[in-house]
Amino acid sequence: MLRVDLAHAKGPSGEMDLAISADPALSLPPGLSGTVPLGRLARAELEIPIEAVAVADAAVTIRLTTPDGTELAKRHVLGVRAYDPEIARSSRIPLAAVDGRLVLDEEAFDGIIPGTGRATLALGPFARFDAPGLLAALDRYPYGCTEQITSRALPLLYVGAVARAMGLVDPSGRKGTQTDTLERRIAQAVEAVLANQAAAGSFGLWRPGSGDLWLDAYVTDFLSRARGLGHTVPDTAFRLAVQNLRNRINYASDFERGGEGIAYALMVLARENAASIGDLRYYADQKAEDFATPLAQAQLGLALAYYGDQPRADAMFRLAGAGFEDEDDFAWRVDYGSRSRDAAAILTLAVEARSEVLDRRRLTRIALPRAGRLRSRSTQENAWTLMAAHALIDRSDGLGLMVDGRPMEGPLVRLFEPGDGQVVIENTGPEQVDATLTVFGVPDQPEPAGGDGYKIERAYYTLDGTPADLAAVPRSTRLVAVLTVTPERDSEARLMVNDPLPAGFEIDNPNILRAGDVSALDWLDLPEVAQHTEFRAERFLAAVDWRGTSPFRLAYIVRAVSPGSFHHPAASVEDMYRPIFRARTDAGRLVVQE
Repeated sequence: MLRVDLAHAKGPSGEMDLAISADPALSLPPGLSGTVPLGRLARAELEIPIEAVAVADAAVTIRLTTPDGTELAKRHVLGVRAYDPEIARSSRIPLAAVDGRLVLDEEAFDGIIPGTGRATLALGPFARFDAPGLLAALDRYPYGCTEQITSRALPLLYVGAVARAMGLVDPSGRKGTQTDTLERRIAQAVEAVLANQAAAGSFGLWRPGSGDLWLDAYVTDFLSRARGLGHTVPDTAFRLAVQNLRNRINYASDFERGGEGIAYALMVLARENAASIGDLRYYADQKAEDFATPLAQAQLGLALAYYGDQPRADAMFRLAGAGFEDEDDFAWRVDYGSRSRDAAAILTLAVEARSEVLDRRRLTRIALPRAGRLRSRSTQENAWTLMAAHALIDRSDGLGLMVDGRPMEGPLVRLFEPGDGQVVIENTGPEQVDATLTVFGVPDQPEPAGGDGYKIERAYYTLDGTPADLAAVPRSTRLVAVLTVTPERDSEARLMVNDPLPAGFEIDNPNILRAGDVSALDWLDLPEVAQHTEFRAERFLAAVDWRGTSPFRLAYIVRAVSPGSFHHPAASVEDMYRPIFRARTDAGRLVVQE
């Protein structure tokens, strides 16, 4: 319900002609326009019922015409959003030689809420890696810790042409546009990660911190690559980052199974000519088989290659390639990794090291995104798979492909959105060309409650602890939202809890819970478990590092602010680096009464 207040201040009074209209994303009931009596200095109130039809920024326009013909207009923009969990569905389509044909139209977005759909198309060598789908998944990732910021920006250093073709960055080079320039995106990422740098040069995940050597090396790797490609990185901050890695290596303790951060730090130091060749040879000759992951062995191999020791470098890559097993391993890892991430990263590093000892076909098969599993991939997996695609793909454009009767130019990727009309892709070349179509969007039928590895429940209570009835919430009522997450097995994980708000609610005074002051809610046992919380306008987010089988609870206070009947999106929890382990509640309905 949109309330409109009319007040006569001056001029003629009497019967006023009223006309109310709305953009197509909003639906108004018939009969709203007409006349309104408004006497001298009188007031009137109107309540306009509005229904959301599609996701968009849509306007309601109210025009009032006074008895002397003066028209007064008021335009109010409403943001219509869909905050249920997004899906990503991929399909591989072969285009036959000479006359293969693919038609893209609105049917690609069947089952997707209007306004939320977006599709990427990869052709030829890009199709195998689904490079645009991975890039779009990174671009749409909703959270923002240091690792995630770095993972979104790292591939942009190398696949800028793909990002431009997809409209993720502005190809014209103008700043201030909706997509902005590639250089600006990189600069923003550099600025964001440096905001989490401590005085000694280390990096924290959500704020300045120390202790995570692998994260320090990952961010410094990004900064080093950015500097090498001509992007601006502040000298002092970069010097501190490199010095931090050197100090950590100098004081690193011995290990029998581990060393992930040590290997990565040595690789970055070697690129900056700041590593000791004696250290590199010691770890290669004495500790090679003690590194816990194949990626760590490959990183040491690249460090040796930087210093010209190709025989030892090849030996380390050979050892890394032999360390893979055929089965997926979903164990918790200190280096944010997985078997798929390691395979993609090793391929990337082997190309940089000019090492030819790996079975690249086998590693590529392990690294490739599986059909229908894009949502189950982490930012690490997506970022390094894009890096591998850049390293391995032969950039022979064209392949005899036509788009709407014209030769296809530039990277063999395209971005499609509803309303783009029909697009026809034809293969006129002598060989079959594969295409991968990935559609992102919010399903028009929310998924039921469920999950794998975790269970999440959401409940609302009054401030005295009484369960609240969401079918009739009086306006201005304050409620306590309580989220309970229960692991289904003994595990360790970096979790993200995401609770989107219904449009009738807003978060009330988040500083109370930031400070841990819930003394007024003595019925609520709420230990502080979150490493990071965000109280956004549209959702509550909490990052929780959790171990074991015991449940944990989070809570925050909301206020009912807008009368109406609203969709209540599902709350969710996911393991950020093994997203296959996730859970969600049911979606619901909420009624706020005036």
